[in-house]
Amino acid sequence: MSLLPDGRALRELCEAAGRDILRVRERRYEVVGKADGSPVTEADMAAHRRLVRGLPRLLDIPVLSEEQADIAWAERSGWHRYWLADPLDGTREFVDGFDDFTVNVALIEQGVVRLGVVHAPALATTWMGGKGIGAWRWHENRCRELVVRVERPPRILVSRAHLDAQTQAWLARFPEATLERCGSSVKFCRIAEGRADLYPRFGPTCEWDTAAGQAVLEGAGGAVVEPHSGHALSYNRGESLINGPFIACSDPALLQ
Repeated sequence: MSLLPDGRALRELCEAAGRDILRVRERRYEVVGKADGSPVTEADMAAHRRLVRGLPRLLDIPVLSEEQADIAWAERSGWHRYWLADPLDGTREFVDGFDDFTVNVALIEQGVVRLGVVHAPALATTWMGGKGIGAWRWHENRCRELVVRVERPPRILVSRAHLDAQTQAWLARFPEATLERCGSSVKFCRIAEGRADLYPRFGPTCEWDTAAGQAVLEGAGGAVVEPHSGHALSYNRGESLINGPFIACSDPALLQ
């Protein structure tokens, strides 16, 4: 495996991007609709600029950001190692006044997520981790190591904005489960912290939505799997950057 970037410097960069977001939040800002109907704000772009400047200084490899994702597959197919970033995950939550929006940065190697940072600026909390590395949470200058905790019946998280018929049918398999709705990649991190067990997602997501949270959860001993194959989510597989269905879990045995 290749060398990892300086973890502290990576965390500080993500936290600086978070401060850029909060500065925009303190004043009036414009919300623009993208071609796919999703919102984008000045906060998204401020964090994007911070990350695309700073990440190559940590590791001089390509950067794929949600706000600059029009990189042709002909070029991306030659990438064996790159940064994958969502400068503001949960823009709808940001616009609607919720606090569970995040900065997501992941290091991808050979299609596998190696390391990820999720920073929630309004919660003053940062998570970092990777499979075989471990996972940690920083809050108010306190750091603790994360390990998943499995409970039955499971504690299930679902997206605040997406609760479709397929998800509802899947939830019926767990009639005694507790259910909580929240936004962004915080859901992966809550499982990593031992506060939840399952997060199903059957509707479309993009690769930058999941990679950093997957790294944190895998570092804590959990998994993010495709429901039919049981394989972990992988990245930069082709021209499309859309994920298939997945389930984030404290233990895949819960799905059997």
